Amino acid sequence: MIALRAHRHRAARRATGGPRPRPDRPADTGSALVITMMVVALVLVLGTTILRVTVNGMQASSASRASAAALDAADAGVAQALAYLRSSGSRSLRCSPDCTTNAWGSSSAPFGDDLPGSAGQSYTAWIEPIAPWPDNDPATYRIHSTGRSGSGVRAVEVDVSLSPIASLPLGLFGREISGGGNYSTTRVSVFSTGCVYRRDKIDVADTIDAAYGIPAAVHSSQVITNANGNNQYCSDAKGSGKNGPIHSWSASNAAGACNVEFPYDQDAYGGPLAGTACASVAAAYPAYYGAQDLDGDGTTDVDGSRIGSEDALRTLFGIGEDPFSADELDDLRAVAQSQGLYWTTNSGWSVPSPSVTPHAVMFFDLSPTNSSSALVNLSQADFDDWGREDTGEVVADSAQCPDQSLLIVIVNGDVRLNSNTSMAASIVLTSRSPYGKVSKNNGTADLIGTLFADAVDLTGTANLSLDECFLANLSPSLLRQGVGRYLEGARCGGAAPRPTQDHARPGDARPGGSRTPAGHRPAGVLVLLCWVTRLRDCRGRGSPCPTGSARRPRRSACRGRRSCRRRRCRGRR
Repeated sequence: MIALRAHRHRAARRATGGPRPRPDRPADTGSALVITMMVVALVLVLGTTILRVTVNGMQASSASRASAAALDAADAGVAQALAYLRSSGSRSLRCSPDCTTNAWGSSSAPFGDDLPGSAGQSYTAWIEPIAPWPDNDPATYRIHSTGRSGSGVRAVEVDVSLSPIASLPLGLFGREISGGGNYSTTRVSVFSTGCVYRRDKIDVADTIDAAYGIPAAVHSSQVITNANGNNQYCSDAKGSGKNGPIHSWSASNAAGACNVEFPYDQDAYGGPLAGTACASVAAAYPAYYGAQDLDGDGTTDVDGSRIGSEDALRTLFGIGEDPFSADELDDLRAVAQSQGLYWTTNSGWSVPSPSVTPHAVMFFDLSPTNSSSALVNLSQADFDDWGREDTGEVVADSAQCPDQSLLIVIVNGDVRLNSNTSMAASIVLTSRSPYGKVSKNNGTADLIGTLFADAVDLTGTANLSLDECFLANLSPSLLRQGVGRYLEGARCGGAAPRPTQDHARPGDARPGGSRTPAGHRPAGVLVLLCWVTRLRDCRGRGSPCPTGSARRPRRSACRGRRSCRRRRCRGRR
């Protein structure tokens, strides 16, 4: 009966045209489209991220290569600056940083060059005097070099020290020295590890030694005497009074330490000057005349006019057993060969021109068979271009002080200066007896500079002097270089400077690349996460339209959720 009534009711509704109930659809209708869109979006985001990482990696790699190449170029600039100091010296840098004729001394228009065989590598460099030579020993110069390669720019600063070769004294040195005739020295001292004969014939002018800053004098670790002789160890230094040793100090003869005619001379027969007529000497120059224990053995090595040993003399004035080490001699030989000024005989040589080779090294590497083949006679050539007019002391900044230097090295040979020879030079005879002799002068020789030999015969007429101009132009080959402070400057990519320290902190940008700030994600990832979150709010846990719910949710649960489809929040029974 009930079934019949229901059937009749449905038939009546169909007859009257009433609405038919809409069948329920599955809850996951359209989810395939949403998932597809999610996958496409994820692929796009991942592809974009991979592309960005790849591009940034390539940019970082390129920037890193450019930076490394720029640093190499800057180091090349430093090497060129060191080579300049080694070949040209420091005299021309006195105008730095405002030099107008020397790019190495100009900060506004520095020396620059492209690296050969490179693709876009170049450098600019200049040299700044910090503690210049000869006012400072050692001197300090700072090299500023900037290298470029593509977008990379790197700058470095390097401090370089310059000091004379430690074993070569700046004066006249001989293991044996004999005076005679009319030989004068001005602003330069005489040193010997042997006897100095005929001191009364060596006219040491009452001047200040330009190299050591003390009164010019004669210093020997043996005996200084007015007697004649030619033996290094003074076996023939006899006589007394004016014809004997200039000093005769003893415990019972304290006054014998002072010779008022030669108050600044020192030798083994000298002694303390306190209480003598020369007492002011030690007080005025304690570094050279004060009581000193130089080797730390508890005994006094130097005191007043006394130099107690050969080691004490060498330590006090910086005199080596030999003028050069084997390596230093090889370096000088190489410089002379590169300048075309190397000879193996004492004939066929020529004088270089300072306009062509302003800092020349003449090297005579002899293998003599007799005395005549061992003698280098400098009077047979014209050295006028290497001389200076006798106008007294010339300072470094004077217009009369040319930027040039001459070094003459003689191995296994002797030398003669006479016949009005005039030059500004350092002359070094490296060999010991039977070679290394400076022959007597038969004419007038005028040498501005230094002389190192085994035996020096000062017989004849000659003048030896030293001044600030010569010291400022000391041959670059006689100056040792020492590299100290090395500082890398700012890293740059193009025109944008980078911090010197490459220590990235969270959120800091790396040179040539990028770093995502800590705690942040790319915008594409945020969009994707937001989309997934909204979809989860419409489906799954916490959804306002839970699957299988027989209850109709409250309208407020669907308000504002555009991702919820109204048809899914409505009609759920």
